[in-house]
Amino acid sequence: MDHSQPPGVDSLLVTVNNPARADLLGTGMDYARCAALHNYLVHHAWISEGRIPAGLDDNNTFFTTHGAAAEALRPRLHPSLAAFLDRAVLPLADGPERAPLFFWANEVSDPDFLFDDQAADLLNEPPSTLVCLYSPNIGQGGCPGGGLFYHQGCHRAAVFMHMDDYNYAFPVEAHPSLWHPLETVLSNWIDIIRLGKVVASPRDTPALFGSEKIGPWEWRPYSEAQVASCLSAWDRLCDSIEARVSSLTLLSASATTNAVKPEPLVAPSVLDTAAVPNPSFARAFLCGARRPRFRSIAPGLLLPPTDASEFAALQPFTRLPRDSQAIPPICLFSTVGGTKTDLIGWSSPFCDNFRAMSADSPIPCRVPIGVYSESVERNCYDNTEEGFRLLLPYSLEGGSWDASVGVRKSDGSFVGMRTATELFQHGYKPFGGDYYRPQRLERLFEHWCKLIDTGIWSVGPHGVEGTIDTFKQAETAKWRDYVIPPTW
Repeated sequence: MDHSQPPGVDSLLVTVNNPARADLLGTGMDYARCAALHNYLVHHAWISEGRIPAGLDDNNTFFTTHGAAAEALRPRLHPSLAAFLDRAVLPLADGPERAPLFFWANEVSDPDFLFDDQAADLLNEPPSTLVCLYSPNIGQGGCPGGGLFYHQGCHRAAVFMHMDDYNYAFPVEAHPSLWHPLETVLSNWIDIIRLGKVVASPRDTPALFGSEKIGPWEWRPYSEAQVASCLSAWDRLCDSIEARVSSLTLLSASATTNAVKPEPLVAPSVLDTAAVPNPSFARAFLCGARRPRFRSIAPGLLLPPTDASEFAALQPFTRLPRDSQAIPPICLFSTVGGTKTDLIGWSSPFCDNFRAMSADSPIPCRVPIGVYSESVERNCYDNTEEGFRLLLPYSLEGGSWDASVGVRKSDGSFVGMRTATELFQHGYKPFGGDYYRPQRLERLFEHWCKLIDTGIWSVGPHGVEGTIDTFKQAETAKWRDYVIPPTW
């Protein structure tokens, strides 16, 4: 291998057009593909720390490093998993510690910890079934009992930050959407790097906003590529609605798409008046998104007003005193008349700087309902400025005596009892990450577009029809329409 450049893996990344091999699903690992993706991550972390590329040794693998202790485990390993461990390069100790493989994974587990028979027994899995292939990064969300588990029965993998997460994905046969071929997980990690959400640099280089790094790895609040991706999802949603509006009115579809310079969703001067932070994901989205020629983007939810005073009136958090790295939630889409809801204590999904713990708090506890951008502390772990929260004027119910109804998250679990802020949220994340990290705004737009394209939501002359009560369908037998499929 030429170590002067990262190994090329573009043709190996799992995508919609380049999926995991169907002939191996459930029967074994695509070990050559997985080893190449693993080695890409090892190489990327290694050179990002400023280490000499030639210091990587192709022959330094699980079996050559651990010798007899590793060979003793070979009979318990599926041949394809053993072949992966024969090819996956382990970085040599170069200084005080090795570079972690990725933000969510430390390294290939040592022989003493490779088989998690204690977890297998706890979860009623056959002996030798659960392989803790990658140990967790302790701290920043990773805990003992976590790691990337490879299931030798179904030959799929899932990341657990903590043993408390087990119940979300076990038994495997009850949660097939949460287990993926190993190459899918590794491809996701590489995609996140290329997206700029996770960045690697020498470990003594401070993180952009002062957050704690994991070796060379730094989690960023958002990236410019994520803004661009969200804007593309917004365009697709608007195109879908406008195509239906134009069939009902005299609105020409070409008039909405061929403008030389479309009007922004919200003008920069309006955002300045409302004290929307610059830079921030919310500001980049609102300035970069085109303003469509309809009013309603979803049932009961309107485009943001263009008038500066009206838009500022919808922003209860932007002028509050806050920590230097705190970014307030921005109300993106609200309702007719600015209906409000109460958020006190832990019913609020926002971070500490913007959470009223009592009715007499200086932080507003009665706020407009609608879709908000995520509030974050940029120097904290696993923050997601590109996330969103939908605040409803009523509570939704999760589990009940009837398992066929009830609001669910992407992981299939029920939302909390009587919650008004958890619709369309993620829950457990099989690729890694905190349970409470919110869903990305991009995914919400994609899902709303699907609801329109499939006819579940109807479109009238002014946009998407229905009232805010339409979202109550998530409690009924139609709950699947209000679940965003799991991803990262």
